[in-house]
Amino acid sequence: MPEVMQRQELKGLAKTYGKFWCTWQVDRGDRLPLGAPALMMSPQEVQMAMAEPELVKSRDDKYKVSSEGIKESRKEMAEPLRVNPNADYWRLNGKGFAVDVVQKDMKAPALGSL
Repeated sequence: MPEVMQRQELKGLAKTYGKFWCTWQVDRGDRLPLGAPALMMSPQEVQMAMAEPELVKSRDDKYKVSSEGIKESRKEMAEPLRVNPNADYWRLNGKGFAVDVVQKDMKAPALGSL
C-alpha cells in the first residue's frame, strides 16, 4: 500500500495502543477464518517484538523501501492520550485471557423475534 494511503489509516490507528482481534491468521497459513479470535498487539515503544535486522534489510531491499525513513516520517503521529491500566495486564501479571471455540446447543428463535 502506498505510504500516502498508509498514513491516513495510521493517524487514527496510532492512537489505539495497537491491540486488535485477529480472526484470520493468514501468516499461519489459514485459507479461511478458523478457530477462536486472538487478541494481538503491536507494541510501539517496546523492543521485545522487533524483527531481526537482516530480515528487515532483506525486505527493504526487495520492496525498495526504507524502514528507517518510514519510521522517521511517522514520528509526529499522535500516540494514545491515555492507556487503560489493564491494557498490559498480561505483561504485568504473566497471565492473559483466552477465547475458545466450544460447541453449544442452540434454540431456534421464535418467528416473531426475527
